[in-house]
Amino acid sequence: MRLASWVVGLAVNLAVVCAQSNLSTSSAETVAAPQFTKEWKALGKIGACAETTITKISDRGEKPLSPTPFKLGEKLDEDGEPLMDQGTYVQYQNGAEQIDAEWIAGVAHSKLGDPVRLCTVWKPKKCPPGDDRGRIYKATNLRTKETWQMSESWHSCGGA
Repeated sequence: MRLASWVVGLAVNLAVVCAQSNLSTSSAETVAAPQFTKEWKALGKIGACAETTITKISDRGEKPLSPTPFKLGEKLDEDGEPLMDQGTYVQYQNGAEQIDAEWIAGVAHSKLGDPVRLCTVWKPKKCPPGDDRGRIYKATNLRTKETWQMSESWHSCGGA
């Protein structure tokens, strides 16, 4: 049953990644694709921690993450329209990822390859079989010592 759940989760993640890559031709920072390891699987329990490295940093629109936060109207796009801060996305070598609608300083100060300690601090209950979305991870960059806490997905299990 656990293998089936993992396979379904992998298929959902791959579908999301493929859909996002078809929508974007950005130059967001990225390195090798994540590998779903036993450490990632172990993060399924609240209080579980794993050490991994950062493989991708971008805003949630797959564009490079701004080094500083900005408010609506402070920056303009190529057509002169005001831009909004596009949030934060970070992906790890062990397959875990985090996303937030806000700009996260700790992620912006991180670099590809930085070692990170991820700990699961919350997990939804009563999820449909194979739907593992909604975990919240606390991350500590072991190089900068900065921490942040973000969800692994936009929706919790059973959501859209």
